[in-house]
Amino acid sequence: MDSALDVGYRVVENFFGPGSGIPWWAWVAPIVLIFWKMLMPMVVPEGAGGGGSSGKKDKKSKKDKKSKK
Repeated sequence: MDSALDVGYRVVENFFGPGSGIPWWAWVAPIVLIFWKMLMPMVVPEGAGGGGSSGKKDKKSKKDKKSKK
């Protein structure tokens, strides 16, 4: 268990520590981009899945198609 923690600690230290090739401020943008929707949900628009309409219209159109046959 201790060896697994040591390996994890070394990996994190290599990414974020003083000897890493990437400065600490360069990690801010990816973290903000990953959590942007959770941080500011009103700024991010809805996904482009279905045009924003509810599923009721789809159910009605299926019933209409069945009744026309």
